[in-house]
Amino acid sequence: MVAAYFRTDTSEPIGFIFDKVPFTELGQHFRLKPESIRLNGFSVSEDVDWKRLVEQFRQRRQPVGATEADPVTVTGDTAVPTSPTDFEDRSGEWIQHMVLPPTNGLPRDEVELAKVLFPQHPGKLPVLRSSFDTIRRRQPIVAKDYLILADDAKLSVLLSEQLDCYSCASPVNSEANVSSRLIQSFTRLFDTWTKYGPCEFTYKLLFNLNERTGDSFSGSTKRRSRPVTLVTASGCTFLVGEDKCANLTDAKSDLEGKMEPLSAMFYGEVRFILGYVAAGLEFQWLYINKSGKITEAGARLNLSTDVGCCRFLLSIGYAYQLISKMVDTVPQVPGRYAMFTKEKAPWGVPGEGDRTIDFHATFVRKSIEKFDKFCKIRFTELAWILKAYDAGERKGCRSLPRLRWSTDAGSHTGSERRMIDRGRAVSRNTYTVEIYPLGFSPILKSEQDTRMLVKNVCEALSVLHEAGLVHRDVRYPNIVQVSEEQFMLIDLETVAAFPFEVPRGFEYFSGWSEEMFEGGSYTPMSDMYQLGKLLEDNVPKGTVVSTPAQQFIRSLLRKEYTAATALCDPWLSDRIP
Repeated sequence: MVAAYFRTDTSEPIGFIFDKVPFTELGQHFRLKPESIRLNGFSVSEDVDWKRLVEQFRQRRQPVGATEADPVTVTGDTAVPTSPTDFEDRSGEWIQHMVLPPTNGLPRDEVELAKVLFPQHPGKLPVLRSSFDTIRRRQPIVAKDYLILADDAKLSVLLSEQLDCYSCASPVNSEANVSSRLIQSFTRLFDTWTKYGPCEFTYKLLFNLNERTGDSFSGSTKRRSRPVTLVTASGCTFLVGEDKCANLTDAKSDLEGKMEPLSAMFYGEVRFILGYVAAGLEFQWLYINKSGKITEAGARLNLSTDVGCCRFLLSIGYAYQLISKMVDTVPQVPGRYAMFTKEKAPWGVPGEGDRTIDFHATFVRKSIEKFDKFCKIRFTELAWILKAYDAGERKGCRSLPRLRWSTDAGSHTGSERRMIDRGRAVSRNTYTVEIYPLGFSPILKSEQDTRMLVKNVCEALSVLHEAGLVHRDVRYPNIVQVSEEQFMLIDLETVAAFPFEVPRGFEYFSGWSEEMFEGGSYTPMSDMYQLGKLLEDNVPKGTVVSTPAQQFIRSLLRKEYTAATALCDPWLSDRIP
């Protein structure tokens, strides 16, 4: 949709309000009286060729009834005399008609969520006259209840486009077709609320359209993989959505297969997230509680109807505002990763392959490509890595991560399950494991916090050393916090059997120095030395200030403690307050 100022004496456009054109036939939405201009061939993702548009304006004769000095505004099929100054964008004012009514806290169930998304007295969508008149002719009550005429706002252009898009929608013949429409609606409306709305927060709107497998009901997305649509902010996921070509039940079933309980440490007092399912031109909002249970919230919307589309567009704005409140409510936890997001980064060594980590509600899936090169460069082996995970499980050590067993291995014994997962850990030279529990960057506010972190790391190292392994990368980034009083040493893909004789030129691990080696070898005492350097250089100031803490650090740097004897030090054994 385009709005333009047009000087009738020279046929010269002197100003535009425009956006990307999401229609192949712009002509059905843009006309000059008495003749119309048809511009064909603009796709959803293309920008309009404005030079060409200006040239077409110049070639047209002036509108009927316009005088020499009168500019006109062209919006849709209506030409209204106006002044260029009248087209100062008033989107910030008009969006107030779509503001969420006051609420008492966050919704506690699907009924309360429905009241937020579909309030008893809904707001109104500012639209252009062409859209207003079209819907008023078809559904006068819908126009009266849900629309307000606003020809002086980019917001009106966008909302009119959305209404026209769904009312003129062609039959749905693929899941991608459903997703593309919803992507456009969510992206444009969220961007608009960020630009003009009264509440603003930093978010990511993510769309997952590339996974293809036979595991789901529709054969489109991996079971236990991420949904099609995600809205994340502040390290948390607040909205998930699943699209299907024709069946809402299948979409809901797929989403149910991917959901898990929400992390209490991540979400705090926020006991739910938003969800939706869509199929064809049907759309349904969902309430997903802290246990991951999905319940429908509000009525199912038919987006091909005027009332369904209006309620849909308004509800997206309400969802944006609700998520803003949820973001303000969750605990501020540094270093957390939002559920269903993905981190992909090279290890830093040419040719070694990428590391990919998929974050889920309670676990992570870690993949390493070109695993043979990874092992060769780091001088490690698959057997050592799996032995490290196995040692933590055998000892019941909460300070080491665990492997999630495959669901079809549940009837096997522990040793049989380990053999199953050993065989599946590497496929096509890609190493893949699922690890739990989920953690976040440590929050150290006191010496007691630091003491608990060190105690847990020593517990983890004691188990590894007893199994004949060294970690080799005891650094702050490889320690995560699981709960208020529990920390965990991660990244077991760095382990090796000891004594590890350091090859000439091997300097890959960050923070290594000659002082940590013993006779050219990396030993369990080297791990303890690394822990001492971590305490000396990397923990927050003021968290290791007591005399016993300083004595403990000196003992580590002098290599006086094994992991087991360190646990008996008065500073760690709770004999010192």
